Amino acid sequence: MKRRPGIGGLQTTAATRWLYKLVGENVAKVKTDLLKEQLATFRSHLEDFTRKHKNDIRKNPTFRVQFHEMCAKVGVDPLASN
Repeated sequence: MKRRPGIGGLQTTAATRWLYKLVGENVAKVKTDLLKEQLATFRSHLEDFTRKHKNDIRKNPTFRVQFHEMCAKVGVDPLASN
């Protein structure tokens, strides 16, 4: 016959769940902060690329369309990067 968990077992289970939740929230925050930092770096490099290759972007219509689509997905305004 199986015994039911006592008060101590229930408290241990609750404490364990709380710790796992706390660790999970911490990991999610660290990953979110890292992703925000990477996105900011990417935006900065994309703006630098826009300044350096402005003439190529203007001359090649296919490249220009693809570049504008990529900028829109990331949230960079290529016209503001002048």
